Amino acid sequence: MRPQLRSIAALALLAACTSLAACAPPVKARPYPALTPPLGDPVAPVSTGVVRYFDRSVDLEPFLAGFPFERWMPSLKTERLFFFATGDRYTLKMLDLRAAAVPFDLTRATTISDVDWSKRSLWSLHHHAASDTLWLHADERNDEQTNLWTLDLRSGALAQVTQHDYVYGLGFSPDDTQVAYLPRSGTKAPFRSCLRVMDVTTRASREVVCDTQALRFTWADIRWAPDASEVYFQAQVDGDRNRVQLVAVDLTAAKPVVRVLTDPRQPRTDASPLEGWVDGDGLLFTANDDGFGNLHSYSRKTRQVRQLTRFTEDLSSARLVDTGVFAVHRSPMGSTLALVDPRSGKILGEQAQRGKADVIDGHGARVMWTQEAPDLVFEANLATLAPSDGKAAGLSNQRVISLPAALSAQIVQCRAEAVKIPTFDRVNGKPRELHAFVLRPIHPLADRSKQLALVESFYGGENSYSTFDHIMCAAGLTVVSASVRGSDGFGKAFMALNDRDLGGDEIVDLFHVARWTERNLGLTPRQIGVYGGSHGGYATMRALTFPPTTNDRNDSYPFGFGLSHAGFSDIKSFHDQCNIPDWVVLESGDPAVPADLARMRDRSPLSHVDRLQAPLLLTHGANDWRVPVGESRAFADKARALGKPVTYVEFAGQGHHIEGLSLQRKLYQTRFDFLMSVARPTTPAATTPPLKH
Repeated sequence: MRPQLRSIAALALLAACTSLAACAPPVKARPYPALTPPLGDPVAPVSTGVVRYFDRSVDLEPFLAGFPFERWMPSLKTERLFFFATGDRYTLKMLDLRAAAVPFDLTRATTISDVDWSKRSLWSLHHHAASDTLWLHADERNDEQTNLWTLDLRSGALAQVTQHDYVYGLGFSPDDTQVAYLPRSGTKAPFRSCLRVMDVTTRASREVVCDTQALRFTWADIRWAPDASEVYFQAQVDGDRNRVQLVAVDLTAAKPVVRVLTDPRQPRTDASPLEGWVDGDGLLFTANDDGFGNLHSYSRKTRQVRQLTRFTEDLSSARLVDTGVFAVHRSPMGSTLALVDPRSGKILGEQAQRGKADVIDGHGARVMWTQEAPDLVFEANLATLAPSDGKAAGLSNQRVISLPAALSAQIVQCRAEAVKIPTFDRVNGKPRELHAFVLRPIHPLADRSKQLALVESFYGGENSYSTFDHIMCAAGLTVVSASVRGSDGFGKAFMALNDRDLGGDEIVDLFHVARWTERNLGLTPRQIGVYGGSHGGYATMRALTFPPTTNDRNDSYPFGFGLSHAGFSDIKSFHDQCNIPDWVVLESGDPAVPADLARMRDRSPLSHVDRLQAPLLLTHGANDWRVPVGESRAFADKARALGKPVTYVEFAGQGHHIEGLSLQRKLYQTRFDFLMSVARPTTPAATTPPLKH
């Protein structure tokens, strides 16, 4: 789930996912039976890294450990690159860029902490050069109850700095002597959030101002004025994610107030300020007032806001550097690097990229940007921007991180094809088309009876590499990943199509994707399944229990199976326990309104378990506070009571996603065991006992 966007949750079936705020503690755990024998064929011991789908062996080691690095956190200002080395333990590493040759040799990086970060969540870090200390926005137990921590780079000592229920975001003053942050009180809504400022040396902090019902503080990066007299961040009018505002707080005022800088009448879902200032007066920020993410500026002198760019794709990331704004605007079909004049908005240069690009840091005349695609695992680039050269941005680009060709050949196991899939409604008189990627195995199975296709239920169609997809392809299976309505990447209007319609037309879109898959891949409905995590986990359960009369569409699809990870099964209980009730209200309605509550009940998979016919695998981490584990337990319990074909696997000590090599190996073999059971029409999957890891 994505805290700073109105959409919920990137797919948690993958090894990594976007961080989200902590939800309330799950209900007290009930004991489940110990791990039982595999559902499918005997397999090699899990410790070897080999899993099997029928007679197809898949070595997970290259996928999960061949390039054992992730979470890139550069600090070009201090010439350091921080990242994780992954495995059964996640180790925080530091590479000194002052002495690093190009391309970077990541094996020469220094281990800076003995903490196993697979058991904790790290959202961001800031290198405080004066004290040679990292300030971390992190949790302690992988439950995403985030606070501020420090890590001494000389001793490796980790210390907790704040003690709050939750910290939304932070930002350091220009001289690094103060940090402003947004702590929240309470584990259930309504929350109370305040702006606090702390002295970095003494750790003395003061409360500056708190939010109100009329203007709620939420996830935000905090930016400081050049003279440290004010701070700027985003907030929500009445807690509405469609009414996000850029706000300012004067830290020198006797009674500080929150001043709204943007037009509160204009709907927008983002108002994120960039770091740095233009001529000491202009603050740049991204906002989607015109329907797409674009660059805007605010003048401290005139207090005027101007829109600088007019991209018709969302501006996904940007950094202000000496030569301009290095930005990326993109859709799931591709990306464009752009160098923008920060005063006029003029495009000084552009360069198209086929994959999903993002700029992750910038300082001086340099930027670091990354790229991946469905058939490109990862690459990082360091670009030096020459002023007024009149050429495309990134011309002096150096590739500093990439995978060896031999490893890429091992772990790129899908042939990716972008397609358009028509759905049920029309736009300008023509059928609406959904963007999708079809990922077919490079080495398909010879036995067609064992061939399966997995349709991604939400957050599909992304132009990025998916470990899950390529492991499925290595087993000979096909993945169809489509951007159903409500997905981001196609502007504000498309993203809003499922507002107050959670579990409605977004699910009907899936039925059309499944029928397209049936026609174009030559498979039967029994061979086509649906899968997803978090929001996608909910959508998977919903697709398998969907009442055809929903929205008067009179539509359904007989999926052959489903895989749901960390999904919510009861919208009302999810609203009441999690820390993003504003998202639930946006997507499904206000439970205080009787008609909305009735719709929430009807759209909950838990209300329609009796409709479940296809075998369903549920997986969930026992420590998950984003989507409490009780959501999967409740569905599994009710399905078992009704004799429905459900298998439930719970991972002790894990959060919203499953971390560590050994547990990921167990997770993948559990999935393949399940898929083998549904590929055999004679195997009674309904009798499978629950599992626990």
